[in-house]
Amino acid sequence: MNAVEHNAMEHMDGEPASNPRPGLIAYFAGNPIAANLLMVLILVSGVVAGLRIAVEDYPEFDWRTVLVTVIAPGSSPREVEEDIVRRVEESVIGLEGIREVRSTSAEHLGTISVELTTFANADRVRDDIQQAVDNIANFPPPNAERPEVKLLELNREVITLAVSSDVLDEDALRGVAEEVRSELLQLPSTARVDLHGTRDREISIELSAEALRRHGLSLSQVANTVRRNSVNLTSGELRTESGGVVLHTVAKRARGEDFAGIPVVTRLDGTIVTLGDVATIRDAFVDGGVIARVDGVPAVFVRVGLTEGRSIVAIAEEVRAWLAGYQTPRDAEVRIWNNLAQPHLDRFGSLTRTMVAGVILVFLLLVLVFDLRAAVWIAVGIPLSFVGALVFFEPANLTVNTGTLLALFLMIGLVVDDALVVGESIAAERERGKAPLAAAIDGVRSVVAPITIAAVTTVLAFVPFHFMTAAGGQVVSVFPPVVLFVLAVSLLESVFILPAHLGHAGRWSLWPLTAVQARTSAWLQWLTDRTVGPAVSWAVRHVAATLAAGVGIVVVSLLLLRFDAVRLVLSTNPPTDFVQAALHMPVGTPLEATRAATEQVAAAVDAVNEELPGEPVKSVAVLAGQPVNYPVVRPLSTHSHIGGVRVHLNEPPLRRTTAREVIRAWRQALGPVPHMERLEFWTDQVRARLNVAYILLHTDETVLQQAAAEMQSFLQGIPGVVEIHDSLAPGKRHLRVELTPAGEAAGLSPRGVAAQLRARFHGVEVQRIQRGREELKVMVRYPPEDRTSLQALADERIRVPVGTEVPLFTVAHLDESREPAVRMRVNGEQAAEVNARADVAVVTASDAREAIERDLVPELLERYPGLRIESGRGVRDNEDSVRTLTLLLPVVLIAMYVLMAGFLRSYWKPLVAAAGFPLSLAGAVLLHWILGWDFDWMSIFGVIAVCGVAVNDSLVLLDRYNTIRRENEMVPAIAAASAATRHRFRAVFLTSLTTILGLSPLLYERGEDLIFIVPFVVSMVGGLVLTGMFTLFILPALVMVIDGARE
Repeated sequence: MNAVEHNAMEHMDGEPASNPRPGLIAYFAGNPIAANLLMVLILVSGVVAGLRIAVEDYPEFDWRTVLVTVIAPGSSPREVEEDIVRRVEESVIGLEGIREVRSTSAEHLGTISVELTTFANADRVRDDIQQAVDNIANFPPPNAERPEVKLLELNREVITLAVSSDVLDEDALRGVAEEVRSELLQLPSTARVDLHGTRDREISIELSAEALRRHGLSLSQVANTVRRNSVNLTSGELRTESGGVVLHTVAKRARGEDFAGIPVVTRLDGTIVTLGDVATIRDAFVDGGVIARVDGVPAVFVRVGLTEGRSIVAIAEEVRAWLAGYQTPRDAEVRIWNNLAQPHLDRFGSLTRTMVAGVILVFLLLVLVFDLRAAVWIAVGIPLSFVGALVFFEPANLTVNTGTLLALFLMIGLVVDDALVVGESIAAERERGKAPLAAAIDGVRSVVAPITIAAVTTVLAFVPFHFMTAAGGQVVSVFPPVVLFVLAVSLLESVFILPAHLGHAGRWSLWPLTAVQARTSAWLQWLTDRTVGPAVSWAVRHVAATLAAGVGIVVVSLLLLRFDAVRLVLSTNPPTDFVQAALHMPVGTPLEATRAATEQVAAAVDAVNEELPGEPVKSVAVLAGQPVNYPVVRPLSTHSHIGGVRVHLNEPPLRRTTAREVIRAWRQALGPVPHMERLEFWTDQVRARLNVAYILLHTDETVLQQAAAEMQSFLQGIPGVVEIHDSLAPGKRHLRVELTPAGEAAGLSPRGVAAQLRARFHGVEVQRIQRGREELKVMVRYPPEDRTSLQALADERIRVPVGTEVPLFTVAHLDESREPAVRMRVNGEQAAEVNARADVAVVTASDAREAIERDLVPELLERYPGLRIESGRGVRDNEDSVRTLTLLLPVVLIAMYVLMAGFLRSYWKPLVAAAGFPLSLAGAVLLHWILGWDFDWMSIFGVIAVCGVAVNDSLVLLDRYNTIRRENEMVPAIAAASAATRHRFRAVFLTSLTTILGLSPLLYERGEDLIFIVPFVVSMVGGLVLTGMFTLFILPALVMVIDGARE
């Protein structure tokens, strides 16, 4: 209940108001037509605006990260680090707004992840980073592509089609998928369509060493010849008397067979040797491989992503309608494999039903207390405020999503409070003998200031939510603007529309409703006189016992948290209807071995489906050679050592278990997988960062490896800690080529030898051609049989400057080594990361980290001088949110204090009112304990929200107490405190009860769609109950401590 609003709720004392003064309030109260037209204008504007608002699953999340990626084909992790990563780091470290620079150097790819500070302007920092990278001299290196600098965004999947066939080969299957993609891109709402589970196309011109020697060619010569003969070039313009004529050469090849006729050798006798005579030209796929299957059938996935400004529902419906009329090619099947719009529609439906139930409960309470006319018009303010708020959604870049709908649901009780204040105030004026119109005008004028202050303080309480980066922050980040817009429209409705409907003498209630209302009024009066009144009298006469009881409740709640009776689990991620497993084999593992491992992981799903009740599993997709999903960054190429399994779950009631229970059973059913390095499971839409994560920093790689190994060994001894791995997995075998003195004497250089070997084994990129929507590389290289064995390297010959070729082993020697697959740096320092996941059903992440930091970290720091250990990002997200709250909450509290102190003209009243904050926390904890919920981030957000709402109840009572003392200074403090509590009991009780009733339908929600938000509601309901008790009993005792001591 917005208690500041009660400051003028029951002004029963004092002189009657004078005749109505002119003004907007009087105009609308006396002109129902104008009030009704304003109401219609709000409704029509809201409906029109609502039809334009995009519908999404969740709000767009600000990752506070700028990603710099540089593709360097054929480069090793060490080369990427030295030639790319370090140079980018040097240019960006020190820029304003940057908190951390983390880089990873892998084969072919360098990634620099720049984490921003909480309040930095992301667009400005991105532009600064772009400029810094552009200013690096001689960058990027010759073999690397241009750097890409962008804000990290989520690739948000809407609907995925599976194109499958057990007859078509890879090329034909991809052809069908490309046709599907092309047609989907013609739809009005689809602009992001990707293929997954297939390789990119490439034109490969392959020449053997024997063919090159026979014709006296080198790969670089062939590559240059192809470049010269495959070109489109404008030569200028011929200016004739009749007009300009453009000279244009069109010779660029588009397909593999087009390159065959390029002449590469012209002999003295005039004969020509073409490229097709000496080379094998393959217009096919890049090296490597991808295996993708859906329910055992080869498949390619066509993934449709969310386009900015488009509705997730509209996109899904367009795709479904298109598929219904699509003529599937022979021997292929195209079906919807995953429709993420459906579970979100189900969630929206659940939320809507819950909101309607909350409104009905609130309306029933209003009908019991007020005349039917007042009850109806007070209740009308709820939908009117919600619809009117939609007008501001598009200008504020808001969409209809889970976050905004939850914010609207939580506002049901708060919106009613404004109307209740106005209704009670008008009723009080009428009881003083005023005419209905005059009562309406004076009643609104007496409360317009306090309800405005109440609205501002409520909005202030929600401000910290906008800056939350912890789990659940994505959902609550949109709460502040929604609360602002709803309360603004509610204030407008309560001040200008409601009085026009209540300023009439007629009553709508008839028997037997009048009898029920009379009994309710009598019961409230009995409750005031027989229960609340005596209890308050006892509280103000036994101050020590009352305050001790309050402190005791707070202490008990803190002990419940301290001893894990209520577990603190700082994680909240909305689940989805699929579960996923991502596996990593040792780098360099053949694709077939990875396929066997993924199939073993998938086979465990069958056992889970038989073990768990119902039929949890709907469909299973297996991938080898590509990630199972890419919610953040699309995979740049294939990797034979990675794979995954994605399981699409049935909807309830076919599935009678949660997604997390499926993962737990899946992990238990899966036996040891040979040679597998790590396996991760998750069910969230975005893979949540692991909640047990540490970064180790040291200049010595050996120290990092030893310390990381010890930490992993320690984690394996903690029950419930799973998915343990580090970032130091060994990479591929490396052969280092070093020139011998003979090679140097022959005039060779390391760069020249490296260039020859790179051209033959990696290839030379000749050009890129656009084929439809796909960009293809044209490569010149050795054929696969000359690039797949060490013997081929041993037989390799190097061309020396005089033009002859000599065996490689005569001019260079090879040293074998092995390095990590990924080299990691943090803020310019060499680093390693150890990650794990705590299964909260067994152990909390905080307990696991406490054990590590107590029993292991001190030993590691002592054993390895110079070693530093920091929290990983998964842990630091929570730490950042705590720091943000620590920074913002005092600012918000000071702002609330200034507003309330200025309005109440008192320094100490707001402080006494805020004394109920600890009981808000205590109420939340106790209700979590009673209902058996863990205390997570959503619980914390609920406590913050209830503090902003409930503090005003205390100010109601303080305002009434002060009025009594001011009107009669002879009234002792103990009598004034008791009288004020009795006088304000009805208002505090009703407004608190309406808020609780509005929230209560969600309190009993157990469906996966909304279960993640229930702890928020538990905190609000529990907090409202105890802060209401604080206002009625403990607050008067606190008043006695101050004023009673003076007397």
